[in-house]
Amino acid sequence: MPPKHLFKKYFIPSLLFILGICLGFFFLVYINATYRIQKIEAYGLTPDEQKTMVTLLKGVSTLTIQPSEISKIIQGRFPTIKVTESRIKFPNTLILVIEKEKPIAYLVTDYGYIALAKSGTIVMKERATEIPSPSINFYQTIYHSEYQMGQKIGFTAIERALTFISLLESEGYSVETVAIDSVDMIACKTKGFEVAFSQSRPIELQTHEVRQIIRQIKVGTLKAVRLDLRFDKPVVQLPQK
Repeated sequence: MPPKHLFKKYFIPSLLFILGICLGFFFLVYINATYRIQKIEAYGLTPDEQKTMVTLLKGVSTLTIQPSEISKIIQGRFPTIKVTESRIKFPNTLILVIEKEKPIAYLVTDYGYIALAKSGTIVMKERATEIPSPSINFYQTIYHSEYQMGQKIGFTAIERALTFISLLESEGYSVETVAIDSVDMIACKTKGFEVAFSQSRPIELQTHEVRQIIRQIKVGTLKAVRLDLRFDKPVVQLPQK
């Protein structure tokens, strides 16, 4: 076949092939640049938090990112923020539904207090002389400067105290103060009565016991000023006549 005919036969297909490769390349570049996180929509964030989240996630592909990865990135920077739902609004917007851990108790320190979430995470620090309720007094000195926001408090007894505070509040009794001694007592004082919880007995068992007693108090078959759950059987102190 003459060279001229060969040129005509292969030139146009080759040109189309090269053109297709170029178009495909530019299409991929366009997709890669367009389908990346540029904006975040989330309620309940401060302007600084939203700005930081955009910085953390900006440029991440909206086509490949997984919800678990989004949660991991955000909680790595904001331990007190939980991502309950995340979805992509294509091409470049991330929509988040978040929950912030709230303080349920205030641990007394040498220069004020540390606000603790139910999980034991520090959500706030304040240098103050007046401590909000419920306040927790720990037998060891808690040094204010050694703890930072987002850090876990790290004491099992304090974490147990947070569980017991939540338990009593779920039963309708607001805790005013908590005293934790070095032996085995977590004393929670409410407006109605005081409960001495154990640091060593199973939490589930103590939960069952205190609910049984509170049920009797609520229906009026029992009056009590102090419950002691440190023993095999709960000790109930009755009001003086």
